[in-house]
Amino acid sequence: MNLSRNFLILIIFTLILSAPLSIKAKADENTDVKKELQELKQMMKQMQDRMEDLEERNQELEKQAKQKQAPVQEKTIIVEEEETDLTVIEPPVQQTQQGFLGKALNAFNPEISVIGTFAAAYYSQDEPFVFAENDPENTGVNVQEVEVGFQGVVDSFFRYDMFLSFSTEGVELEEAYGTTLFSLPLNSQFRVGRARAKFGRVNQLHRHAQNFVTLPLPAAQFLGEHLNPTSIEANFLVPVPWYLELSASGGSPDVETPTFARDEDANDLGRLLYIFHMSNFFELSEALGVTLGGSFATGSNGTAAGERSNLYGIDLYAKYRPLKNNPYQEFILQSEFMYLDAGTPEQNLENWGWYGQAVYRFAKRWDTGFRFGIIDTNTPVTEVEEGEDIEATNLFATIRNEEGEEEEGMLGLLGRTYRISPMVTFSPSEFSQIRLQYDYLNQDFAENQHAVFLQFQYAIGAHGAHPF
Repeated sequence: MNLSRNFLILIIFTLILSAPLSIKAKADENTDVKKELQELKQMMKQMQDRMEDLEERNQELEKQAKQKQAPVQEKTIIVEEEETDLTVIEPPVQQTQQGFLGKALNAFNPEISVIGTFAAAYYSQDEPFVFAENDPENTGVNVQEVEVGFQGVVDSFFRYDMFLSFSTEGVELEEAYGTTLFSLPLNSQFRVGRARAKFGRVNQLHRHAQNFVTLPLPAAQFLGEHLNPTSIEANFLVPVPWYLELSASGGSPDVETPTFARDEDANDLGRLLYIFHMSNFFELSEALGVTLGGSFATGSNGTAAGERSNLYGIDLYAKYRPLKNNPYQEFILQSEFMYLDAGTPEQNLENWGWYGQAVYRFAKRWDTGFRFGIIDTNTPVTEVEEGEDIEATNLFATIRNEEGEEEEGMLGLLGRTYRISPMVTFSPSEFSQIRLQYDYLNQDFAENQHAVFLQFQYAIGAHGAHPF
């Protein structure tokens, strides 16, 4: 009994001693909970303050946007990123109802570019011989061309390109055509509108993309400034191991060159202007590529009903650029040969021309080049003297000038003419260019001519690469 009682007393005593410890532990636990609650309250208050600050900031930006009637999103984004690490909050754009005109303007949103080409010139002759329309005309400063381009995708089926050429004499619609984007049989693509014809190589290059101030003699003589008929053009990629493209087009012969002109019977399909082109590209190595092409154009020449001109061409283009060893070194070789067989009531004219040019890029922003061009004839034409009846010779085609007025251009050549042209070009950037060129012109029927050109070129806007 005594033992049991003593054991019971010991248990009661132990419980009495442990009670304060449990109470103290419980109190400590409550204290920790209170501290955590206080910390949570402080964090919530901080977040609430931050949210209130952001809300005030947002309201202030909305007021500023309404006052200026345009959102200043870029500036706001920078400020928000600097002051906070939270997600950038852009002010909402003021919703306005657009009319039909506003929607139309938004839909018409092409890439717009302007490229100006100017040339200071000196000629040794008082009345210099100028072969192409945009070549510098006189001693002094000349506006060669100001090209304005509009380019954009119409929809998932077509893209549209338009280029206007401005000069001191007026405005010319240089190109305006649509190109198919959807898949067609036989790897084909169509262009419809007014476009530079695929005849040779230089005819497809706009003035600002060419390597010399003046146009090559054969191109200027047989194609004019550019052969750009209004036509329907079909292009086909032939499934062969190398790149082979065949092109064919048919359209109006109303072009600014004496080689082709509208016939008296304009509704005869056989007297329209038809152009065929074949282009082969061979990749001989990683640094060397060669393009070889052939062209043929046939159409009425305007000398008389049923008379037509047949123009043949061969073009070669080779480019060497060792990107691995020297990315700023480049050598380009380009050459074209043209042969014209033109029928007239008096005789059949046979004219030919050839040019070859080499351009070497020896530094990042510098290149130099040399070009030789010649035109000659197997049937020389006697020069028409004053007072002689031009129509009696029947060697003149009816062409249209920039104003749409009819003029007369001579199909034949007086004799042999050749020209030598060295040049050097400095390109401060891809948007500007300065070129110095010397021309020596030798003609069998006239005095020799010397000329020096200093060309300046500037480009602004989004000007995509020309399709070529």
